[in-house]
Amino acid sequence: MRRGLSWSVAMLIAVATPVAAQHTAHVNSLVRLRAGPGEEYRLAGEANAGNPVTVYGCLETGRWCDVRGPDTRGWMPAQAIVSGRGAVAKAVPKLTFALDAYWGAHYQGREWTAESERALWRAHVPGDSPSLDMMAPSDAPQAGVPTIAKRLKAQTRSENERVQGERAEIDRAARNRYDADRRDDKIQGCERSGGQDSTVQGCISNARSDYDRSVRERETR
Repeated sequence: MRRGLSWSVAMLIAVATPVAAQHTAHVNSLVRLRAGPGEEYRLAGEANAGNPVTVYGCLETGRWCDVRGPDTRGWMPAQAIVSGRGAVAKAVPKLTFALDAYWGAHYQGREWTAESERALWRAHVPGDSPSLDMMAPSDAPQAGVPTIAKRLKAQTRSENERVQGERAEIDRAARNRYDADRRDDKIQGCERSGGQDSTVQGCISNARSDYDRSVRERETR
């Protein structure tokens, strides 16, 4: 009886926030909803900048909040949520995360809520990325349908590679802009130098060549 009561309390804490405590806000950029309070959890959905969200509560740390997005329930970083009442984490109840209760209430029927995957996450501490080897200790081919753990491992690796690629592209673009600004400054210095036309043109040509070389080297890395 006591065990049943404890389970009911956990369900209430994780998934049944009173309507009066709900808070309407919106997101400030494209943000992914996760199946738990951390970037390492399954991708459950997305919300675009300006999309309204219903906030049910946030963790005690204030870093992650339980929300209803445009098409699903999930967790998103508090910093992505904009509220007219200031910091959203201070305006809503404090929640704890109970994986079985939350997944059972909001993701019932999804393949990755099967017992074989839940077992990977029950002892997980939000914020700690589980190693790929923990998900599936081997990449060796096996007969039959791949396990959920192996599919999760492959999907996680693919997502990590995509995110790394996006970050590298952003970094290249930022460095290119920085070099372009330096090139323009050099060209303006050349034009203000008051030297002979041939000297000024040579200075400008060198500035442009240095920029083009930096961009080419960056693209080939």
